[in-house]
Amino acid sequence: MKIKKVLALVMTAAMVFAFAACGGSAPANNTSSDAADSGSLTLKDGVLQVGMEIGYPPMEYFDTDGTTPIGFDVELSKAIAEYLGMEVEYVDVAWDGIFAGLDSDKYDMVCSSCSIIPERQQNYLMSKPYVQNRIELLVPADSDITGLDNLAGKSIGVQAETTSDIYLQDHDTGCDIMQYDKIINCFDELKSGRVDGVLVDSVVAAYYLGEDESKYNVVWEGEDAEPLGITFKKGNDPLCEKVEEALDALAADGTTAKIAEKYFGSDITAGLR
Repeated sequence: MKIKKVLALVMTAAMVFAFAACGGSAPANNTSSDAADSGSLTLKDGVLQVGMEIGYPPMEYFDTDGTTPIGFDVELSKAIAEYLGMEVEYVDVAWDGIFAGLDSDKYDMVCSSCSIIPERQQNYLMSKPYVQNRIELLVPADSDITGLDNLAGKSIGVQAETTSDIYLQDHDTGCDIMQYDKIINCFDELKSGRVDGVLVDSVVAAYYLGEDESKYNVVWEGEDAEPLGITFKKGNDPLCEKVEEALDALAADGTTAKIAEKYFGSDITAGLR
């Protein structure tokens, strides 16, 4: 199996930006000891700081103004914060550094399309699932690709260090794995014909299919479900429990279904509770 690493965005340093729910300024750095001293559930008293990679539509991405975060995870995080009686601040961070940022107390939790997989559960505390999900292979409608069994010699785009990337590296399909920093770059390459397909979460595939169903086909879907969960540092059970309480309440009152309908056209949270 050949692996070609394509850096769609050259990053010389990790830049972290924070966005308040109404577009406020970046929050000051906080430490776990600050939170412990104040008795707060969160690093900054009264504020839920959420790490996310804002470039993964329709889960988290920027509005047309280029600065306002929108998407399912964005609205869900805000609803969780409101349930907890807090403000929300979004911290935009590259995916390859998102868990390191959690480890170093840059934010309270990660709500950024994190698949619940054993490897993550070993190192982090993950909430109950809030969205159903699998990985899927999306190709142009006129492609001769019919599944994973005829990928030899083809180039498949993935976001680096995601479960899609890991899956292709673990399975000898004979394809060239084209790694990108952001999923939007994968689809830019697909549209231009520089890759033959994209392996991605079903929640993202649904977004691109929704743009033009006649343009793409899903030709393969993973057998194993990869539901999405919210990620916390190990030991942060108090906040995780409160967030799960919020998830249950928001599901019960129809809030999550309403957000899902807005971004997916159907309630992909159904059946999780």
